[in-house]
Amino acid sequence: MAKESIAIIGGGIVGSTAAYYLAKAGYTVTLFDEGTGQATSAAAGIICPWFTLRRNKPWYFLVSQGAEFYRQLMRDLTDDGFETTHIFKEQGALIIRKNQKSLDRDIDASTLKKETAPSIQTVKTLSPQESNELFPMLETDYSATHVQGGGRVDGAALIKTLKQAFTMHGGQLINKAAMLTNEHLIQYQQQEPQSFDKILLAAGAWLPNLLEPLNYTVDIRPQKGQLFSIQTNFQDTGNWPVIMPPGKVDIIPNANGEIVIGATHEDDMGYDLTIDNNKLEELFETAKSWIPSITNYSIHNTRVGIRAYTSDYTVLVGKVPQTTNIWAVSGLGSSGLTSGPYLGYQWAQLVQTGKWTISETDFPINKFIQKTNS
Repeated sequence: MAKESIAIIGGGIVGSTAAYYLAKAGYTVTLFDEGTGQATSAAAGIICPWFTLRRNKPWYFLVSQGAEFYRQLMRDLTDDGFETTHIFKEQGALIIRKNQKSLDRDIDASTLKKETAPSIQTVKTLSPQESNELFPMLETDYSATHVQGGGRVDGAALIKTLKQAFTMHGGQLINKAAMLTNEHLIQYQQQEPQSFDKILLAAGAWLPNLLEPLNYTVDIRPQKGQLFSIQTNFQDTGNWPVIMPPGKVDIIPNANGEIVIGATHEDDMGYDLTIDNNKLEELFETAKSWIPSITNYSIHNTRVGIRAYTSDYTVLVGKVPQTTNIWAVSGLGSSGLTSGPYLGYQWAQLVQTGKWTISETDFPINKFIQKTNS
């Protein structure tokens, strides 16, 4: 019996993960990825979601499971012959806290959280001096929670490897913009519209554009994100922990002296993908308050991408209303690097087994996608 034909529009972290696992399982999969503005390819991020103060339980479920899933994803890619140490590395995380109460809360919470997230490993409080020993550029008077299981991921490297693995397993990658027709077919360029058994829309902030021709309104807005990196003279930065200071900046050490600083959260720029040096300078100044010696180096690399958010910052996931074979995932925001692979894998599981761990009650897609009468 022939397996179903699958189409995925959007080759970011969700779409590429789903495509990889379905092609690996023997499905006929076509991945349409035009690529412009893709959040994942522009992103480098921290995988350490467990000690967030955000209280949304469905969101926490996704990011916690997503952090755990990275270990399986790396094993699966390694088994397929791919090098993964440059993609994801568990090098520990320093969560800088401004008071003892927050530090104690982290320690108290760790025991309970480890029951569902064993990747957390050891959690302990470090003095400013101990933190500096792990990250020599760090200068602060605050103590930090050190999470041994925290890590970093390079979004561009992950996407590149997933697509290589996908095509190795027989998947078809089409680097063209695709669109849906009123008959729920997929068309790209001047080709004849094609029919597929199941379709996943994983186009991030561009989801409204895909569904507008079918008379849907979609509660998704774009958010511009920019980051930069510096090249330091240190040699062992690949073993330094990532730093999560208060405020919206992350400090992410990569191998061979590179330090990534990110990222901006720009809600009023639409789909603009131009580098804004003023915004990068603001990031630079924020980072300088934690790693003052950053002033010894100049920016040597920049990235910009567009994240997708819903109006209440919750995730959009599920079957598109009034369709039988179209699903959508969007609205992951800045946590997309953490939860995206897990969501892609879960959709692949749904296709294969008819079941996934995503609760329709927790993620009511009708709240965000509605059919209009016009």
